[in-house]
Amino acid sequence: MSIIAEFTTPADEFVLGGALAAHPDVRVELEKVVPTREEVVPFFWARGPELDAFAETVREQSGVAVLERVEGVDDRSLYRVEWTDATTDLGGVLRTADATVLEASGRDDAWHFELRFTDHDGVRSFQAECVDSEVGLELRRLHSLSAVGTDGSYDLTPEQRETLLTALDRGYFEEPRDITLEELADELGLSPTAVSGRMRRAEAKLIARTLVTET
Repeated sequence: MSIIAEFTTPADEFVLGGALAAHPDVRVELEKVVPTREEVVPFFWARGPELDAFAETVREQSGVAVLERVEGVDDRSLYRVEWTDATTDLGGVLRTADATVLEASGRDDAWHFELRFTDHDGVRSFQAECVDSEVGLELRRLHSLSAVGTDGSYDLTPEQRETLLTALDRGYFEEPRDITLEELADELGLSPTAVSGRMRRAEAKLIARTLVTET
């Protein structure tokens, strides 16, 4: 039975925390659903003022090997990051954890992580490793993949729900499509990459919560 665990941690427990502390008006959202054994969160969105200065601060962090800007729209930029192997914070724990990062977002005071584990033993092992590494972590919620929000939202964020419903209403899922990804992005005021990523994460949640059964 797969388990979803939601954690919060102080901003300085993750490598980007130092950059966020220096730029408190910037918000970060990790972009890609990635098995942590392969590579820990290689893409992230940053939103806020003076993102060039924020990016330079990120590059100065000891856990960052490479940072490059992939694209930008309005006050948001997408970055690709390569972490060093010497990371000893939460990123280092994630690198060896038997878990998948589903969602993560941060600001200058705290991070929120949503991780998927194969079972409760995986959750306990992850928490124990955080304790051994002196990483402060607070478990906020624990539930199975089949759990559905009490409001029928399937744990979708308001933004994910809006994107899917708009795409459905405009005929994006029709064959052939009545609207292109670029046109849908223009209507939502986002980049095509942001819309595609938001729909991918929303679809993953819906599949997990409707088609995956507990064993």
